[in-house]
Amino acid sequence: MQLSSIGSRPNLASDAATALATSIRSGALQPGARLPSETELARQLGVSRPVVREAIAYLKADGIVESRRGLGLFVNQQDSLRLRRAEIAASEQSILQFLEFRLGLEVEAAQLASLRHTPEDLARMEAAEAALNAADDAGEDSSAHDLALHLAVATAAHNPLFLTVLQFVSSPLLNSIRSMRDKDRGEDSNIAIRRTDHAAILDRIRARAPAGAGEAMRKHIGESYRRYAAKLAASGTMPAHPALQTPST
Repeated sequence: MQLSSIGSRPNLASDAATALATSIRSGALQPGARLPSETELARQLGVSRPVVREAIAYLKADGIVESRRGLGLFVNQQDSLRLRRAEIAASEQSILQFLEFRLGLEVEAAQLASLRHTPEDLARMEAAEAALNAADDAGEDSSAHDLALHLAVATAAHNPLFLTVLQFVSSPLLNSIRSMRDKDRGEDSNIAIRRTDHAAILDRIRARAPAGAGEAMRKHIGESYRRYAAKLAASGTMPAHPALQTPST
């Protein structure tokens, strides 16, 4: 198992846990394999042993490793999906990857919502939209309301898997929304774009127009992707993805 030094970062233990989890999931250590010693992990990561101990505590809590008395730390069988908020917050690139994931999931959810929504579903989506707009107007953090709107759309799809997956990743999803909002701070035009996008999504769902609902959701997430990626362009990071292309008219 070879790890790259993570250097000096604000949350070393969380970053060390993410580095270790990523290495394990890449197959560097198979289930049942013993982890290197605490001293060796500290050397490879370039951190102190207390930082390694805290990182290991994260991995134990997530069920990635287990401690066997008198024997050391061992990799558990990774037979369930686990996603820590830190893994989404670890890099700006990971937020773009999360948007790609949402693009594949939420476009279909919007289309199904347009076909299957009940009056109760529509009322739930409209209430979430109203709360989101009110928070934006008041200059408050509207991230949780934004998440509630997307969860309401997933609920209206009436396929429990859509809602289950979004709820499962709700913490990192909320974190990614807040990260993008932080970069948008002070840019009122972006609030107007989000508002127009959300209104278009609900209009298409309300009209029971699946193709339009899917396209409206695709435009919304794609616009977020393009805007966020453009802010990273100065650092030389400009991922190639169809969502970055200007939509055809």
